[in-house]
Amino acid sequence: MSEIAKNLIGRKFDQICFVVPDLETAMDMWKKTNGVEVWNVAYDLAKAQTEKEYRGRPGDFQFSCAYGFAGDTLIELARHDGGRSLYQDWVETRGYGPHHIGFRQTSAEEYEQAVHHYEEQGLEKAMAGFFQGPFGNCRWSYWDTREQIGFYTELYYVDGELNERMAALRRGENVSITS
Repeated sequence: MSEIAKNLIGRKFDQICFVVPDLETAMDMWKKTNGVEVWNVAYDLAKAQTEKEYRGRPGDFQFSCAYGFAGDTLIELARHDGGRSLYQDWVETRGYGPHHIGFRQTSAEEYEQAVHHYEEQGLEKAMAGFFQGPFGNCRWSYWDTREQIGFYTELYYVDGELNERMAALRRGENVSITS
């Protein structure tokens, strides 16, 4: 096992994402069933993103997401809104449900090291984008690990005030992370 896998990626697991048909219904279920009460909803999240990629080509995907924390684990609920995306592919082939796990890197440099490691492992970058928001930036990429573990794997990082806002959301504070 490489040092990058062991120390840079493996210790940064923090997310699980579910593709859902309706964000409000899914958030309500998570509130009632699992006690995740505080959510931040980002409608049309992909609209302002740049450097969008889908399977090695420019991406035209649109999606909305809701974010909440169960302990230290970020729960992401994703809804496909248009274009070609891994979310739509997932729904067409597997239906709604668990889609990917995520490993949050602490900087752009760590993110690039993790990306390089995944490329060296022969994994395909299946979808990616870059979000420049009012509180910070987020670069993310989904890697096709379906054959190995049954779903995709995300590498991502956030910077700026967005780090503090994510920490506040983790503490259960009602805070916006996108607007």
